[in-house]
Amino acid sequence: MRLVCADGEPQYRAMLAEEQLARMRADGHELVWFDGVPETTEGWIERLRGADGLLLLWDLPRGVIAASPQLRVVSFAGTGVEMYVDLDEARAAGVTVCNVPSYAANAVAEHALALILAVARGVVDGDREVRAGAWEQTEGLELRGRRLGVVGAGPIGMRMIELGKALGMSVVCWTRRKRKVGVPLVELDQLFATSDVVSLHLAHLPETEGIVDRRLLGLLQPHAILVNTARGSLVDEAVLAELLEEGAIGGAGLDVLVAEPPPRDHPLLAAPRVVFTPHVGFHTAESAREMMRGTLENLLAFARGAPQNVRWR
Repeated sequence: MRLVCADGEPQYRAMLAEEQLARMRADGHELVWFDGVPETTEGWIERLRGADGLLLLWDLPRGVIAASPQLRVVSFAGTGVEMYVDLDEARAAGVTVCNVPSYAANAVAEHALALILAVARGVVDGDREVRAGAWEQTEGLELRGRRLGVVGAGPIGMRMIELGKALGMSVVCWTRRKRKVGVPLVELDQLFATSDVVSLHLAHLPETEGIVDRRLLGLLQPHAILVNTARGSLVDEAVLAELLEEGAIGGAGLDVLVAEPPPRDHPLLAAPRVVFTPHVGFHTAESAREMMRGTLENLLAFARGAPQNVRWR
């Protein structure tokens, strides 16, 4: 098979394991790597001319799949492939679409924990005040013995459950697909109403968009912390900002927003007790290597006739 990365970056090419590339070549396949995102749809089509498989790092413009008749499989370097590939177009063309579902599970869960601790102990505000010459010793919130509510039990949510247990927290979980997760499963209303910390780990799907609405946010306790390292579209951001301003919620740690970067007048930027990071929960050297290995392995599995991690076939 002729495999192509049409929107590559040198640092990601360097992360491909030589052992995996050698195995690919021994099986009679080739990987053609282009650095930089094509500037036009026509540029995409030209780079994919004669390609059987696409290793995709970023957005695939609509129309490229339909104009690439030899293309049989797309492997996306990440989890939320629905946001980057038009699955209806792939379906119509009979193109298999894969992702890397467990990619960065540990990295994102650790980042969620970092945000929880930063909010609970006022780390960012404390740093800012000391740099400004102040020395006010504000009271923090210990996590041991507190309740952690994990929303979503995919790979990231499961790792978050482990981290919460390691801290001595009482962990509960809500998941759309009921299964054993090693902690009590509760209804979503109960999770929001009784948890001291709520950590979101849901995929962006039509049924999860806006799921954390005014009603759910209103159930949070006054000291509760909401952390979102999943997708900004899960949360009603205007209501979250309003409740933070009113002191109805203890704080929030946000790695994701609906608009990234946010506009300067975004209400959450002026809200108190919020710690932001610029959607970097996934971004570690370890997770990047894991991502690239999994993305290429999806293509090699397809070539062997054993597709894996299929989002659409």
